[in-house]
Amino acid sequence: MSAELVTLLANFQPDAQELQQRCNYDKEAREFVKHVSGLSQAQALKGADSPQDPLHLLDPTANAIAYAYTLRHRIEATNKRSPEQLQPELPLWNKLVLFLESFDPVQMRYAGGEWKKLVEHVEQIARNVGASALAIAPIRSAMFRLDPTTGTFTSTHLNFIRLCMETRSYKAALPVLDNYIHSLPTTIAKETLEDLEYSVVASDSVTSGEYINLKSGHTNKISLTDLQEYYVLGAMAYLGEGRFKDALHFLEHVLVTPANNALNGLMLEAYKKWVLINCLADQSYKMPPRTMSSTAVKNCKNAAKAYEALADAFQQLNNLPKLKAQVNAGMEIWEEDGNAGLVEQLVQHQNRAYLTRLSRTFSAIPVSNIANNVGSSVEQVATFVDSLIQQGLLNARLDDSAAGAVLRFYLDPTQGPLAQTEKQQQQALFEQTQRTKALAEQVKDADYRLSITREYVEWVKRQKKKNSAGGGGGDPMDVTFDDGDMDEDIMSDMR
Repeated sequence: MSAELVTLLANFQPDAQELQQRCNYDKEAREFVKHVSGLSQAQALKGADSPQDPLHLLDPTANAIAYAYTLRHRIEATNKRSPEQLQPELPLWNKLVLFLESFDPVQMRYAGGEWKKLVEHVEQIARNVGASALAIAPIRSAMFRLDPTTGTFTSTHLNFIRLCMETRSYKAALPVLDNYIHSLPTTIAKETLEDLEYSVVASDSVTSGEYINLKSGHTNKISLTDLQEYYVLGAMAYLGEGRFKDALHFLEHVLVTPANNALNGLMLEAYKKWVLINCLADQSYKMPPRTMSSTAVKNCKNAAKAYEALADAFQQLNNLPKLKAQVNAGMEIWEEDGNAGLVEQLVQHQNRAYLTRLSRTFSAIPVSNIANNVGSSVEQVATFVDSLIQQGLLNARLDDSAAGAVLRFYLDPTQGPLAQTEKQQQQALFEQTQRTKALAEQVKDADYRLSITREYVEWVKRQKKKNSAGGGGGDPMDVTFDDGDMDEDIMSDMR
């Protein structure tokens, strides 16, 4: 019986000549998933730990669908009977990690539920032994193999960033965070994903926003607060790596989400951090994003007056002691909100902002003069300035002279420690151009998916009726967010 099981599981061969046409591949893959998903756990366990063990005979890449189902059944059965065998470095763990790092991504478009369960299993096994960080690399590999852009938001994105923050593995989260979220899982009409050579799930031309959807099994239902939490946690990971501008960008995603005339805790937390990070990233405080709800702006300002007072004191470079006084006065607030670390950095960055302003006025200035103005010793200022230069945050150098240390600024951006060669500037421009092109393609894909939604089709029908009745072109389609019931679903077609 175990030999028959292996034969059944190896029945789908993606490299077969007859499956090179994407439509044929799509039909066979769907049919195969129906067969293997109908196997009971008892059937899937036949031949386990024997020469006919499917996990020994199947290839995790070439037979990804069959291997995923078999491995999932094996893990769940082992968890019931011998949970001690589910530990890092033991055989089942090694098979699970190998699969997540090497599965065929096209096959896994058809077995989304199995993909998600295996990702959840690797996290649970790591947690059970108190080594949650061991799950980060396999999960990240699984995300990138399924979707190289990691741009379609799933419940795995949120679980992944939670895990990274829990283990303080900020750098490990960056490869995922650095990719734009360009799509949200929606419901796509079955006819759109079947029977057409260039639109079936297996096609090379489809994007992750099409094969990862609410019916594919790759993700749980996504709510607005899930997306907000991802961006807040992502901003905190960027803060942990000192990438303030990226953190600011993530928090702005939270601030501009539909507020439904109410302010939730994530938006308020994002606003408080946003006020502080504005000072850290741009050395100034700016107005909230123009696309942020006016009601949300008003509520945030009322609830975060202490933070705005702090930002105002930060900008008063002619009165440096004021910021320290504000920091000390509100220490309980900063600690209660979990922002004490950010607030402490404001004092250091104010001194940095002060030096930046000096560079606009002086080409050189004695360190003793700076020390007198900021109320510190010459040694402390010299150490602070040297650290800024070493970190690439100040284009200057420290010189010794008879009168003491002198800070000399490089006014020409092509000189000094921060100078870039022409080749470096061209490379940076090329990389930005590539990112812009990729984003433009993602926008086109989003437009296409909008054009096949039920709401858009109904709008087109209404417009045609108006035109045929002599009503003219009609009003443009309202594509703005609806403030009603947005807290539960991102889009109405997610129901």
